[in-house]
Amino acid sequence: MQTSIKLQELFTYSLLPLIVFSFLIIILTVYLIYSRKNKKETNFKIEKITEKNKKNMQSIEEKYLKQLDEIESKYKNKKITLRKSYQSISETIRLFVFEVTDIKTQNYSLSEIKTLNMPTLYELIKEYYEPEFASRSEGDFETSINNARRVIKQWN
Repeated sequence: MQTSIKLQELFTYSLLPLIVFSFLIIILTVYLIYSRKNKKETNFKIEKITEKNKKNMQSIEEKYLKQLDEIESKYKNKKITLRKSYQSISETIRLFVFEVTDIKTQNYSLSEIKTLNMPTLYELIKEYYEPEFASRSEGDFETSINNARRVIKQWN
């Protein structure tokens, strides 16, 4: 069967706009990734460590050592889990440092604590990270709580 209608040729797109658009998307993506990475790094500033409560140091020490005793008692009486006990110890030591130095370590991640130039605190919190956040908490509770007590007693 013959018809008198002729079909149009296929419509083709120019590749140049597609290449330019793809190139712009790639540049924008790289820029956004780079700017976010730099923003995270520069957003955190190292705070100057000051001893704000030299006079009350004895009472502050007693307060936080008592809290550690309560955590130990609750754990030994099976009122809290190992994970919860490590979280409580970490919170206690961070609040102690905040009360002594006025640095809000309770809001800091492990990497931010590392930048504070407090190696004792960093090592202590690092010790608690795995039992706090692992899918299955395992740790030597006695050693960990004694390390926390030692840090509080030796804080200068």
